[in-house]
Amino acid sequence: MFQPQFVDVDDVLLHVETAGPQDGPPVLFLHGWPDLWLSFAEQMTALAGRGHRVVAPDQRGYGLSSKPAAVADYAMPLLVKDIVLLIERQGLAPVHLVGHDWGGAVAWAVAIERPDLLRSLTVVNCPHPRVFARALTRMPSQVARSWYMAVFQVPGLAEAVLGARGGAVLAAMLRHGAHLSEADLDKHRAVWRHPGAIQRPLFWYRAMFRSLPASIRAQPDTPVRVPTQLIWGHRDGAFSTRLVDPSAARCDESEVHWLDAGHWPHREHPEQVTALLESWFARHADDG
Repeated sequence: MFQPQFVDVDDVLLHVETAGPQDGPPVLFLHGWPDLWLSFAEQMTALAGRGHRVVAPDQRGYGLSSKPAAVADYAMPLLVKDIVLLIERQGLAPVHLVGHDWGGAVAWAVAIERPDLLRSLTVVNCPHPRVFARALTRMPSQVARSWYMAVFQVPGLAEAVLGARGGAVLAAMLRHGAHLSEADLDKHRAVWRHPGAIQRPLFWYRAMFRSLPASIRAQPDTPVRVPTQLIWGHRDGAFSTRLVDPSAARCDESEVHWLDAGHWPHREHPEQVTALLESWFARHADDG
């Protein structure tokens, strides 16, 4: 039911999948690491069937989208620009924006920089970027949870480990953490065979660490003006639950929904997350 296309956002081509009526209320989904566009496929299917226009890209470096060769090509301003241009060139504004993990980080940044493009923001298991940057220097428990990010800084090491045996480590992570079926894992395995498909997503982490000192120094208190809901799994091993309240506090309007889940609540409880999205979208149908 999903329709593929490629959207030119200037320096890269984004592979984008869409469904639902062209004139339906638009919803844009952003995946995290090591996912693909289909991370929210169950929510997309349900929402499209109920009249929404759903859109999900492989973000730069992922899947069938372009894979620039330099770490600098994955700096946050460029990731944000991709999504801003995608929204503008697809005529989606104002859109309900939903992001998980790294997709949540990009979604936060888009909401902060271009609130005029959004009706609402939903972030699944990803703290506000400034909150996270501070936690990496002031919260030992979060530093311990983020050990893998430090490992990812070593060129060649993570690529070798994650790429071994056809991506067996990545497959195990997605099977046990995100509860992916073998059919969905096969879709990932097919993509991992492409040059750069395992390495380039690691560049997001390397670009983040290069900009971290500036991110910590620049701590503007500009609130998130877009209505924001946080959906968070209690058992997330990547992000401390202590990051949730400070993230919500940076929003003019926010709600937090806790689920009995790990890092991928939308995979563990797809129907519950769909219901939360539908309710949130209905309440903010005229915002933006």
